[in-house]
Amino acid sequence: MASSLYLKRLVFLVWLLLAIFYFYLSYSYIRASMADRQFADYLQYVVRISGDENRPSKEIRALILVKAQELSLPVRGEQISILGGGLTLNVTVDYNVDIEVPLVQSLIYSKRFEHAVKYQVGKVF
Repeated sequence: MASSLYLKRLVFLVWLLLAIFYFYLSYSYIRASMADRQFADYLQYVVRISGDENRPSKEIRALILVKAQELSLPVRGEQISILGGGLTLNVTVDYNVDIEVPLVQSLIYSKRFEHAVKYQVGKVF
């Protein structure tokens, strides 16, 4: 009888650990997706304003990097491509977000995000 109780507790503990692991990974993925959505909205805003005001590419890159840092996204300057300017501004941002195993900190999944925003005569695509 004691071994049966021990086995039930062990099975419960294993299921509990699996549930915690699953919810942690889900939370990390959802958090990254929500941050990316905010980043995409901001990127469209920056391209619209920068195209209207003919801002230099250094300033556009700096604005994008500040927002990425604010959202804890791993975006580096070389992952931002800025072509044209003013009325023909094209901005592309590609980056990966790593989802890691809790406590061990080893990579389990890497989600790739790609954004391409174009400014053309008062419109953002």
